[in-house]
Amino acid sequence: MEGIETGPPNCGAPRQELPTMRKRTILLSILGGLVGLAIIDGSAQMIRASDAISGPLDLTGVTRLTVTGAASDISISTRGGSKQEAVLSGTRHGWGALWRSGWFAGDCAGQARMTRDGDTLTVDMGDRGGFFGWNEWDDCTLTLAAGLAPEAMVSIRQNAARITLAGDFSVIDIDSDAGDFSFTGHAASVAVSGAALRARLAFERVLNTEEIRISGAMLDASLRFLVPTPISYGVEAVASYVDSALPNTPGAKPDIRIRGEMARVRIE
Repeated sequence: MEGIETGPPNCGAPRQELPTMRKRTILLSILGGLVGLAIIDGSAQMIRASDAISGPLDLTGVTRLTVTGAASDISISTRGGSKQEAVLSGTRHGWGALWRSGWFAGDCAGQARMTRDGDTLTVDMGDRGGFFGWNEWDDCTLTLAAGLAPEAMVSIRQNAARITLAGDFSVIDIDSDAGDFSFTGHAASVAVSGAALRARLAFERVLNTEEIRISGAMLDASLRFLVPTPISYGVEAVASYVDSALPNTPGAKPDIRIRGEMARVRIE
């Protein structure tokens, strides 16, 4: 019929768009490859977990351990099965490990070091200040693992620390602005302080000579005595919640004194 076109319909994509689609596919492939390499490289850092900085260092004869410097993760034991040695290591993890790798200079150790002088082990975690005061791009954790003889003295002074102690100690003295402290065993004297502090203490035995002092602006403390024993305690705080399963017996020991602005305390 006149005026009607009978040619095949134009249902395909315009030829001029094909180069653009190819470019987009190539760019996405390159980007995917780079991300994949970064993930593999970062995963290798995570699998490697930690790099030794110092040690193992023989601690035979060491009766005193002091720790200062940057934030760290500390684990100390005086249990019979623990080797009397110390290992200081640096562990990279999280997003920092994903993007930081052997492609970039620098390591996880910073200026951390430990030295022994006679019966004293001194550990200096160094000054690892970085972006906003933290080494956030590195996302590196310094870790100290140590085994000591029973009745050792432990002193820790850090801005932030996660601390786990197990076994028998003579004196435990900890000052950490932001601290997470866990203790299981026995100590004749315990003093723990910090601005924001969580302290969990479990005494496996009692000699009725113990003195326990805990203080913090924001404080969450729990004390547990595996053998029921008379105790005396006092809590001074602007706002506090105290839950004690043991009666307060004036003059008894263990003697527990807790101070803080806001404190939650449980004794059992």
